[in-house]
Amino acid sequence: MPNAVTAIDLGKILSIQRAIAGQLDFRAVIRAVSNEISGLLPHDHLDVAVLSGDNAQVAAYETGLHTEWDAETSAFKPVAESPIRDLLRGRVGHIVTDDAQTDPRFHFAGAFSQPIFAAGLHSRLHVPLKVEGRVIGSLSFSTQEIGTYGDDEVEAAKVVADVLSSYFYSLRQSELARQHELQQMEAEARAEGLRIGALHLTEELENARQAIGMDLHDQTLADLTRISRSLKRLLARDALRPGDLQPLLEEVEHCVRELRVIIDNAKPSVLQFFGFGQAVEALLERSVRADSSLLDYRLVDDGDSGIEDLPGNTLVALYRIVQEAINNTIRHANASRIDVEIGRRDGCVRIVVADDGSGLSRTSGRRYGGLSNMQTRASLIQAALSVTPHPDGRGTRLEIVLPDPPAGGTPTAPDNRK
Repeated sequence: MPNAVTAIDLGKILSIQRAIAGQLDFRAVIRAVSNEISGLLPHDHLDVAVLSGDNAQVAAYETGLHTEWDAETSAFKPVAESPIRDLLRGRVGHIVTDDAQTDPRFHFAGAFSQPIFAAGLHSRLHVPLKVEGRVIGSLSFSTQEIGTYGDDEVEAAKVVADVLSSYFYSLRQSELARQHELQQMEAEARAEGLRIGALHLTEELENARQAIGMDLHDQTLADLTRISRSLKRLLARDALRPGDLQPLLEEVEHCVRELRVIIDNAKPSVLQFFGFGQAVEALLERSVRADSSLLDYRLVDDGDSGIEDLPGNTLVALYRIVQEAINNTIRHANASRIDVEIGRRDGCVRIVVADDGSGLSRTSGRRYGGLSNMQTRASLIQAALSVTPHPDGRGTRLEIVLPDPPAGGTPTAPDNRK
């Protein structure tokens, strides 16, 4: 047996402790350990596996041969998939094999053992890292030779593990505390973002109320005042002539049409009567008619999105986001075309509003002044919203993603944006 080790003397233990002193991450520690013990415990690959706070997952940090076990490649993996799960669960005191490529302990249904073959590993030695009798991870040595490790190497590895366990435990607790702090900061940032967004939304609602008041004053009230004066003039006559009422009737019809526009802008009643797709199409038609520079639009509704089954307040929020996106495009993007897609993918309702306009970088900042309001509307219905340059290099693409709610619950916004 090559490089047999009967014991590790006090001097070697002290040299290991000096080498790891001040190292602040797992990889730096194992690199220092690798250099100190290479003559005592031969290895082509050395790693430390560290359990998560709930002991359900494990992340590996390695030196020597690089494998897919490393946290940079695979991050945390379920303990159930680890080839050394029995060690991590405290079922065995150590694992040693002459050839891991043929040892059935490393190969079971669902095992993440492919790196054994990819790195050409044969001899493997694994010992637990323990603190107060609890397994917090493992220390593992591997070579590309067969039959490297025996009883002496097992005992030496256990001594090294005992030296390292408390240090790795401190690093793990520090990492968990840092993750908790980051999560708390992210939660506080989300809450603050929602608070600011809700404030903007409240301001928007107040502005909308003022706009409705001005519309009613400037348009409807003016029309009704004019109609009233016309009626007074007609009543002052001794007799009505043919055609006297026709102009008055046209003014009343005009007033009704204008009032309907104001009401529809305040509450999109077309959603109730015709559904989301037709409401958006009607919005696009009005936008094209009102803006001569917008030459064309396209609406694609696959009819199988399930959007019509959403609660009324959710539909209104989605409609308002789409309305704001279309209005921003018309006012600021100098676009000749706008496309809206309503569909379903990966268990989510997805709405895309895309244009061929001036894009994010060259567009006036005013175009996205209402983005915080759109983000707030999306957050309140637990949808994800993203605004990105269009993939073809021209224009802008806005996407809203609304997951299905879990059984008996509310939807959870997805983290990623595809």
